[in-house]
Amino acid sequence: MLYLLAFFFALSLTVTYFFMAHSDFLPFFSNLSRPVVASVSLLASGLALRHYWENLESALSRIWLCFTIGMGFWFLSELSWAFQTLILNEPNPYPSIASIYRLVGYAALFLSIFVYLGLFRNVISGKIVAISAAVTLPTSAGIIPSILWLVRGKVSAMNFATFFVTIAYPLFDLLLFAQAMFGLLVFTITGLKGRVKGAWLLLNAGILMNVFGDLLLSYTNLSGIYYQGHPLELFFHAGYIFFALAFYAHIKEL
Repeated sequence: MLYLLAFFFALSLTVTYFFMAHSDFLPFFSNLSRPVVASVSLLASGLALRHYWENLESALSRIWLCFTIGMGFWFLSELSWAFQTLILNEPNPYPSIASIYRLVGYAALFLSIFVYLGLFRNVISGKIVAISAAVTLPTSAGIIPSILWLVRGKVSAMNFATFFVTIAYPLFDLLLFAQAMFGLLVFTITGLKGRVKGAWLLLNAGILMNVFGDLLLSYTNLSGIYYQGHPLELFFHAGYIFFALAFYAHIKEL
């Protein structure tokens, strides 16, 4: 039932973006919906933290604390973006304090997956490394040159903050995807096959949505064609929905 609701929620967002394209309502809807959708993944991670919490000595407690901190900072990123656009009337606050919140969120998510994988480091074999490389390296081969192409000839005209955020977002997404791929493989091809496989599949899908979203965000910002309510924002919405479903699935599967 929850998956069906998530599907219709995502569908309603998509319909709104495309049928209200270039309307005066869409920028307002876009900026307001971003923290709302992000709050869903924050709530789901908080429920998982409550479910698994014992104390700070528990690895699962630390893992879900980091997941929740990461989702919390990403929510703050979306909320601060909405505040700057809706209250301060800034048309495109990029980069801004919202970027700092998002980068801190990456650090917490990296740590959560690192600690999680540490619990199963004995089953991470050469086969898992090879399969992960076969999936992530072609993705990297497509994305890294794309990032370099985006900034070609524009570095001298960019301040350091804009340059750093433009490069960091897609690269951090890609590194997070590579890290999460190990988790998916641990629960699909080892003796742990089947356990929380669905959760890791959804988590990887969420990260991949952010890879595409941030790459397009960097491109449109550098090209000067980004606007509030751009369809690329649907990738971020989808990412948050996948994250929320991943956290829910993990509770149900373990």
